[in-house]
Amino acid sequence: MRRLLAVGLITVLLVALIPASGTAQSNAPTTPQKITTSQEFDDVEFHIFVYKNSADALWTFRYEKTLNNKQEREQFKEFSNRFNSSDTEMYKSFRENAVNLTRTANNRTKRKMAASNFSKNAYINQEGIDGDTTRGVVEMSFTWSSFAYGSGNVTNIGDVFKGGLYLGKDQTLVINHADGMTFEKVRPTKGVNMSGDTLAESSSVSWTGPREFTDQHPMVKFSSPPQSSTTTTTTSTNNSSVPPGGGNQGSNSRSPMMWFIAVVLVLIGLVAVFMWRQGSLGSLSSGRSTPGGGGGGAGAGGAAATPESNTPPAEPAVSDEELLTDEARVKKLLRENGGRMKQVNIVDETGWSKSKVSMLLSEMEEEGDISKLRVGRENIISLDGHEPDAAGSPLDR
Repeated sequence: MRRLLAVGLITVLLVALIPASGTAQSNAPTTPQKITTSQEFDDVEFHIFVYKNSADALWTFRYEKTLNNKQEREQFKEFSNRFNSSDTEMYKSFRENAVNLTRTANNRTKRKMAASNFSKNAYINQEGIDGDTTRGVVEMSFTWSSFAYGSGNVTNIGDVFKGGLYLGKDQTLVINHADGMTFEKVRPTKGVNMSGDTLAESSSVSWTGPREFTDQHPMVKFSSPPQSSTTTTTTSTNNSSVPPGGGNQGSNSRSPMMWFIAVVLVLIGLVAVFMWRQGSLGSLSSGRSTPGGGGGGAGAGGAAATPESNTPPAEPAVSDEELLTDEARVKKLLRENGGRMKQVNIVDETGWSKSKVSMLLSEMEEEGDISKLRVGRENIISLDGHEPDAAGSPLDR
């Protein structure tokens, strides 16, 4: 029986999805998504490129193999010509499975998702100081609409990774963003590789397998500065920051951005399909409205009257609660309730979506700020030292 295998990529990861017979673990609802790849490739990279001012992301897979002699180079050249000039069964399967993947994700997240803008490219690349290393490269990609979520200048990804994600040996997941965006938060932090000295200075982050991520992870939060009306610098659009893999590559081209975005080489027998656990995800709550306000002037003004230039308008009051980070608010809530609460009660108290609370608590558990205990269908969240006693009921909060 045909089954969807979790893409082990990301999100990424998932698109070279080819239906095939699954393994014994593929139908377990708690099994992290994983990718199965051909043994014929030396390096496998899965990339997610997040666009600015958009919920869309470019998914790309890149497979590389060292070509050791003239015969291997000729064979790959013949393959690349056939792959680039015709609609092969491999590429048809790639498109079909990408469509099925986004359709399934749409049902889980309740966001309108679709796969579009498919592209492919196979070529030979010369590497090394003297160009003495020849690599065969195959790339395929597509745009995943509504992959990200958020509001205002904040963009998040990660809620589609139901059950977590598994990266196999020699597999690398790379996430990067368009110009004008910065990484604000990345989870997990353990084992993450940054392209810059700091997270904010990095254009990409990556993880290399083998490793297993927790539910709805990896998680990445991006921010972008608000556009100023006085700014004269031209702002890049989605199309101006073209990620690697988004178009044809020359045989000697290898820009930094291209290294971070790529596609998948799927040969006959390459299996990669995304499996989703049961349950749906809520979207981020919209930002709270800001009460309009302004102090009323006392005097009656004529047409020639001008406002006081040195008197700032009255600012709306900000409560102490609003100044807290999400993590601090959860800790405060737990302390006020004896150090332990049901996860569903945290959702009710904060007014946040189930998806946001689940992701936040997973991060806090990973950082050691809280602990989670599964009892029946409930998650019990506890501060350190307030875990349920063995003799007591964990549901007393």
